[in-house]
Amino acid sequence: MTHLSDDLLNEYLDEALARESRTAAESHLAACPDCSARLAELRALFADLGSLPDLPLEVDFAPLILARLEQNAPLPRPVRWLTVVQAIGAVLAAVLAWPLAETMLPAWNLPPLQNISSALANSLLQTVSDFRFPKLVFDLPSLNLDLPTTTLTVTILGVALLWLVANGLLLIPRSRRTS
Repeated sequence: MTHLSDDLLNEYLDEALARESRTAAESHLAACPDCSARLAELRALFADLGSLPDLPLEVDFAPLILARLEQNAPLPRPVRWLTVVQAIGAVLAAVLAWPLAETMLPAWNLPPLQNISSALANSLLQTVSDFRFPKLVFDLPSLNLDLPTTTLTVTILGVALLWLVANGLLLIPRSRRTS
């Protein structure tokens, strides 16, 4: 016969078992004197623990907890600005890298950047018009970038370096950062 585990007996005492599990445990307890004796021991233990007096804490943990909470203050302003610059740099890198991707991956038949920006603008306009805003109509400027591969590579590497520096600053422990 498999006996009930201490965890199951504790859940039974706490009335935390589902109805089916509780019924199965009660059936087992009615038939198993060993598990019934263990349940009685646990009841006596919890009764003894409940009768113990409450002791005051010798150490006040509130200052330690408050100091820990203050360490989770918002990021310093320079780090927040680097995050914004990083996002702008990522968008700029994507725009600048698109013509390079078009020339290097012709087999993929990538759509021109102007088509993508037009589709995004149209979907934005459709969403805005669904909210009963006046319909906005505008033409997107053509982004014919005739930049040499070297310029694109240097730009992408510069943005990647900025991204790495910003992420490196985010990884510095807050205790070592200055606001």
